[in-house]
Amino acid sequence: MKTVAKFWKPLNGKVVCYLCPVGCELKDGQVGSCGVRVNHGGKLYTYTYGSLVSAAIDPVEKKPLFHFYPGHLTLTIATPGCNLHCRGCQNWEISQVPKGEVFRDSFFEETFVDPELIVEKAIETGCRSISYSYSDPTIFAEYMIDVAKRAKERGLLNIMVTAGYINYDPLEEIDRYMDAYSIDLKFFSDEAYRKYSKGRLQPVLETIEFLFSRGKWIELTTLIVPKFLTEDQVRGIARWIGERIAPWVPWHLSRFFPHYKATDLPPTPVEDLERAYLIGKEEGLEYVYVGNLFGNRYESTYCPRCGDVVIGRAGYRITRLNLKGGACGSCGYEIKGRF
Repeated sequence: MKTVAKFWKPLNGKVVCYLCPVGCELKDGQVGSCGVRVNHGGKLYTYTYGSLVSAAIDPVEKKPLFHFYPGHLTLTIATPGCNLHCRGCQNWEISQVPKGEVFRDSFFEETFVDPELIVEKAIETGCRSISYSYSDPTIFAEYMIDVAKRAKERGLLNIMVTAGYINYDPLEEIDRYMDAYSIDLKFFSDEAYRKYSKGRLQPVLETIEFLFSRGKWIELTTLIVPKFLTEDQVRGIARWIGERIAPWVPWHLSRFFPHYKATDLPPTPVEDLERAYLIGKEEGLEYVYVGNLFGNRYESTYCPRCGDVVIGRAGYRITRLNLKGGACGSCGYEIKGRF
């Protein structure tokens, strides 16, 4: 649904969107890089307020969040658009809205779902939280804020699954209502970010540091993209997490499969995932996981002290829970998280 957007200002006959680091400066009638925000008569409008393109009940482990109330169900929603343009986006059909599509397709007006209904459905279906995901929720910030505010009032948790490509002021407002974040740290090279995603590294690092400083629960995910993510970058990410964030922040290493404009790349070799895992452990990270590789032994949580399984997993299913008051049930070592 078309509505006046937040996070913009007029400048020299244009509107400047300051939602994210792209910083689009739009003349009247121009569409932003995200494909869904438009200058109309000197005001910035979003065409996707409540234009629900996806809704599903997921285990929280799918976000992925492994240390945030394991095993609970989360209602996950999305509207179209994205402020990054990743070559291998697996949700490109909903994230990569063609320029001008918002003017041509009645979908954007006909699929409005009231924020209150989202909250009611989450409660009705036994979900403990609402997750904002699939496309990047930065682009539907206005809708996310309205849903999340109502959700918090009704006792639900809020989870933002994001690439972290967002500016400080919008993030600060969003963070008033969020309880946890799953954040993609795609590369540790500005060049790789630009070539693969048309973004930059530094804003993502700043987002992660800011949210961690606010005391919110965060988990990080890196897609191991062949040719774009080097071993040096993997080590750089692991070292940065340990030194600038905390060694107990969970790091998810995800297997890449070719999608969208990256069909020329192969799936991530299993040995590359295992090597990345070992690098994370060598750099002192306590919780490193391998995803998109069903049945591997690195999808369970092991106690950093005694090595026993604390949370056993098979895919997104919990197979063992060996926690006592947030500590390892075998040796008593504190397991960081929200349990």
